[in-house]
Amino acid sequence: MLMLASCPSNRAAAVTMRTGCFARYIPCDRSEDGPRRQRDISRTLSYIRAPLSTEAGYTLERELPQRVVILGDLNAQNALMRRYLVDLKLIHKKSGAWIGGKTVFVQMGDIPNRGPSARAAMDLMMDIRPQAQAAGGDVYWLLGNHEVMSVLGHEAYVTAEEYMEFARPEEIDSFYTDRTRYIYEQLGAPDVAGIVEPLGGKMRAWEEAHAPGKEVYRKMMGANGKYGRQIRKLPIAFRFGQLLFVHGGLSPTWAAQGIDGLARLARDEWAKKPRFYQELDPQSIFRDPVGPLWHRAYCVAKAKVVKTDLLAALDLVGAKMMFVGHTRTDSVDPLSVSMPLLRQRGRVVMTDVGIGDPGEPGSVLVIEKNRIETWTTGGTKSRLADI
Repeated sequence: MLMLASCPSNRAAAVTMRTGCFARYIPCDRSEDGPRRQRDISRTLSYIRAPLSTEAGYTLERELPQRVVILGDLNAQNALMRRYLVDLKLIHKKSGAWIGGKTVFVQMGDIPNRGPSARAAMDLMMDIRPQAQAAGGDVYWLLGNHEVMSVLGHEAYVTAEEYMEFARPEEIDSFYTDRTRYIYEQLGAPDVAGIVEPLGGKMRAWEEAHAPGKEVYRKMMGANGKYGRQIRKLPIAFRFGQLLFVHGGLSPTWAAQGIDGLARLARDEWAKKPRFYQELDPQSIFRDPVGPLWHRAYCVAKAKVVKTDLLAALDLVGAKMMFVGHTRTDSVDPLSVSMPLLRQRGRVVMTDVGIGDPGEPGSVLVIEKNRIETWTTGGTKSRLADI
């Protein structure tokens, strides 16, 4: 499919060509240096204009802070997030209050789903942000595809524990009583000889079907709920200096909108007041398979067109490196379990390290003094790259 933008004299234009899951940006060179000059002028203006901000006060383009801590996809693992924040001296061990000073903490999206404590993690993020801002730091929570799905009724990856965070104590007691009864029913008579089949899949299905708290969960994740309102204000991309942060990845097609343009498109999509995920346009900013929330090509592909796309996208937003979540590092390199991974000759930093898998506490990234380091819960650190 070809889409040709208007190309008046001495102005940059683009032809966007989609081939498979890739998108390409081809500059229209009406004059010898016109497109390059236009990009340089736009970039200069971006530095002198007022900082771009979202409704929730996220500054979308700013200088690189002195210290940035980056945590990839959380998968509802609040205990692990708290452990990292304590170990890196960002929050107090007992009170949970912010003690990180001017540090900026970035969480790459996908806080909900697949784990036991999404609500607690969202509460923590919302609690410490104003404290961090008061101290000269900040807390950035990126919009991920699982945030969008969770607030629009797509509960395929919601766990029973996530629902139960919204249940009353008496509902939880009743749930576990019924669960015990179900187990005995499935095990059969204890004095009858025979094979006892595995219960794991049956138990998970029963728990998800009977978990209390669903009605409150859906209300709180709705458009007028505490968490639904917050998620609808999250940034879809932002830039610190020459470092771009986006959950999935940014193709040239979407990068051509600019970071502020992406924020407007997301705001416009929420303004349509969708109730269910399936109501979203499949090519919209929230559902496009190569859109900011779902893009994977930079992580999994090595074709020349992918590198061309990446360089074009970075150039369009004034960045040199792209930090992404969404795609697990061990899905690309099985030896990268729990560790971040560099792709595309170091221009892409993969941060989804599979936090929450049994025995895998993951790791975080720390940017300081123009160096990117990997930190583990054991206190060890290692250099990943220089900026």
